[in-house]
Amino acid sequence: MKLSSAAVCAFLLFTTKGVNGFATPFTSLAHRLSTQLSVQQDENNVASYDNPLSKAHPRDKPRKKTGNLSPSKRRRLEKRPMKNDRSNAIAKGNDPLLSLNINLDYLAKSGRAIHAEELLVKIEKMFESGYYVVRPDNVSYNSVLNAYAMNESEEYDSVKEVQRLLKKMETLSEQGLSAVQPNIVTLNTVCLAFAKNNQPEKAHQLLNDMEELYQSGKKDLGPNTITFNSVICAYAKAKKQQEAEDLLKRMMTISRENDGEREDEIKADTIAFNTILHAWAVSNIRGAPLRAQQLLDHMTTLYNAGNEDVKPDVFSYTATLSAWAGATYDPQAADRALEILHLMENQCALGNKDACPNAVTYTAVINCVGKSKKPNAALEAYEILLSMEKRWREGEEDLRPDLITYSSVIDAFARSGEDYAGEKAVELLDYMITLAESGYPQYGPNTQTYCSVISALGKSKMRGNADAANQLLNDMEKMYELGNTDVAPNTIIFNAVIDAWAKSSFRFKALRARDLVDKMETEFQAGNIHYKPDIITYNSVINAGASAFGDQTVKSNAFRIAMDAFKRIQLTDDLKANSVTYSLLLKAIRKLISKEEQRQKMSGLGYMGTDPKDLRSFPESWKCNAGR
Repeated sequence: MKLSSAAVCAFLLFTTKGVNGFATPFTSLAHRLSTQLSVQQDENNVASYDNPLSKAHPRDKPRKKTGNLSPSKRRRLEKRPMKNDRSNAIAKGNDPLLSLNINLDYLAKSGRAIHAEELLVKIEKMFESGYYVVRPDNVSYNSVLNAYAMNESEEYDSVKEVQRLLKKMETLSEQGLSAVQPNIVTLNTVCLAFAKNNQPEKAHQLLNDMEELYQSGKKDLGPNTITFNSVICAYAKAKKQQEAEDLLKRMMTISRENDGEREDEIKADTIAFNTILHAWAVSNIRGAPLRAQQLLDHMTTLYNAGNEDVKPDVFSYTATLSAWAGATYDPQAADRALEILHLMENQCALGNKDACPNAVTYTAVINCVGKSKKPNAALEAYEILLSMEKRWREGEEDLRPDLITYSSVIDAFARSGEDYAGEKAVELLDYMITLAESGYPQYGPNTQTYCSVISALGKSKMRGNADAANQLLNDMEKMYELGNTDVAPNTIIFNAVIDAWAKSSFRFKALRARDLVDKMETEFQAGNIHYKPDIITYNSVINAGASAFGDQTVKSNAFRIAMDAFKRIQLTDDLKANSVTYSLLLKAIRKLISKEEQRQKMSGLGYMGTDPKDLRSFPESWKCNAGR
């Protein structure tokens, strides 16, 4: 069973969480690579035999009950040359070893490693007892090795199991059973196990050991492109981008210096570059987008010079786009992303189908533009979404927006703070709900979606937005009670609603904020840990009080609510007032009570701390402000 570098990368990288909260920008790549792996494995199984064999399976015909072998029959079986038995089986259209390996391969792909090894051991015992005409070979062992390497079960340590089986193969080989001698597929599978289990250094050491075997004359055990890509994936998964790049450079050096002696030539390919691009994209390291851009540019240069192995594809471009999407500190990030998108569109128009942008690509651009400081960034992101929808409805299936696409546009509106943002966000939310209720449950909004809509309502400050945000919270609670766990309310949601009230023009907003925190405390005390108020919760309540307006009665009530929130912070063991807390508290004192009352409060009438309850409750740096 041959493991492709594609399969390694698909398993190691593309099942992990992707860029900026995306499930993964490379889901379609993982599917494509898995398909390639299946084809390669089937071809390798058949190619390991001398004759073209029928695909007939033992279960195609009913089995005959043979019972126990008589002593005379056993003696005849022992005297019968195994080669003839296998030849007879082949002549009848069925090779027992091929049948075994097909079964092992099936179990391996089904993630049933223990069952695969049980079958392997059973056949070995049957062979030794004369009940089976052939002994399992290294293809058989490699199937079981692969089952352990690729399986994510916590029942066993896959690295230990793979090392144990490798040791067994080496022992049997030393005893003269050359058919089970470890080969390059064996070693690559062990390398994969190290890589998958976050042991890149061990994978790298195995690669070095394989290189030493090659230099010592064992040419068939030298590392190949698959080996290098496995270790590159291991380092990428471990967020060691520089080590991965160093291996890529080593591959390119070996490729340049290759004298033609290597049977399996080592070539830096698109998969290796894409793996590193993805690693930079998810790294959140300052400067990562520029490094990803440099790698993409290098790929383009090599390809234009005639190197077909490193042709940039949609995954190369999308990974680089995603890297720029995370560079919120760079004012040029959105423009860079749009440049890449336009390059892809031009390449696609010229016939390069590998470069055609898909929904993931456009979503990455929306994410990047939405997070930028560009004027009207949210509207630009919205226009990209509308263009996607139009082209999808016209037949471009790859451009169908998904939940992440819509959520990214809503998030863009939330970040904009524009007056129209709340209304637009609610429109998109309603559209997503309509889609979900029309038979497309994949578009159903989740907690994060609602949070973005509530934030958009709060930041746009339009009259009635806070009440709309509160209503969305009520809707979430009702849906959650009916069993929709995707929209479970939590502390972040409550904080967003309280913040919406604090920023609203509603006179009694402090009362609404207090009601929400009271509800959170009640639910938390009843055992709902997702409702636990945090420092942001109480700061938002203080802010709601500090920004209250109206007659003195309203202001006095708002001040009491703000002071009560501060006292709750003081009485909560795992909470500590921060600079924001004190700043908002001073704002409340300054805006809500008279100067005489301010002096009384600051003199220690019981609101400013625990014991002693006086001005000393403030940090030293705030005393000058408090005395003004």
